[in-house]
Amino acid sequence: MQQFFNSHRSVFRLSQKLIASIFIACLASNSASASTALKQAEIYKIRNRVDINYGEQPGWDKAELGDVIEPRDSVRTGANSRADILFDEGTLVRTGAGTTFRFPQGKRSFELTSGAALIIIRPEQGQSTVNTPEAKIVSQGTALFVQHDPQSSSSLIGVLTNSPAGLVKVSSADGDVTLQLQAGEFITVVRGIVGLVQHFVLPMFYETVELSAGLGSKPEDIEAIIARESPEVQATLRAVQAEAIEPLKNQTAWLQGLCKLNVGTENLSPLLQLFGIGISDIRVRFEIPENNLSIVPFRSLSGIAWLGQHCREAQNLPELEN
Repeated sequence: MQQFFNSHRSVFRLSQKLIASIFIACLASNSASASTALKQAEIYKIRNRVDINYGEQPGWDKAELGDVIEPRDSVRTGANSRADILFDEGTLVRTGAGTTFRFPQGKRSFELTSGAALIIIRPEQGQSTVNTPEAKIVSQGTALFVQHDPQSSSSLIGVLTNSPAGLVKVSSADGDVTLQLQAGEFITVVRGIVGLVQHFVLPMFYETVELSAGLGSKPEDIEAIIARESPEVQATLRAVQAEAIEPLKNQTAWLQGLCKLNVGTENLSPLLQLFGIGISDIRVRFEIPENNLSIVPFRSLSGIAWLGQHCREAQNLPELEN
């Protein structure tokens, strides 16, 4: 009997060592993933004027399709221009017009100093940080948009997908205030002041924002869009699009319920009250300028108009299940 216990005790100790080794290996793997430095990226797509600044040199060179950028290089887009940047580990960054974007050396990080970008990060890539002059964003792998206006010293951050690894954290540049965002939420940081978490409409975003192509529209349209991309970009879009489905479905169901209110310009008053907006607030709310990412909540005429059109097109949708 004693020999039996001694034998099994040895097996148990061996198992403990094996489990510990596996645990340490997993920790090392996760740590390596979280701290992996981005080594290079390719200019994947170009529209109109795109320039590159190499290594913080004084001048800018005209970018060509397939150009490779490395840490400390910057990409700048002109008016009515766009650049898609594909990183070596699969992250896809789509920059809009008037944008300046770079990635620092030695850490998994991105910087946006002007303009707008949609950043599409594959799941299980570890922690990524996006910095603007006003905000610091920490993501565990998701799709998010970031916009910065140097003239007003304001940054806007919104989230399209929910990562199982955790919510997106947004802090002021000095780190005094930190809030968390999930899919369908956005926040602004203006001159160091972090605003309230607000909601935007995912279906509206996908329909009106070109940078989001391949993530959340009609299934047949998504497949056609993704099929035109390179295998590497296809893998990124498919991985992230899988995490975009559930939030999109939830909002679509919510919109079906909202459409039963018979939304239209003839009954704006009760609708605005539903969103906590008094009649005296209408002029102020409606004069908020739209940005080029169309983050237009229902507190605007454009948002109300979109919702009315959506409801008219959705009249034949099946009733929601209880």
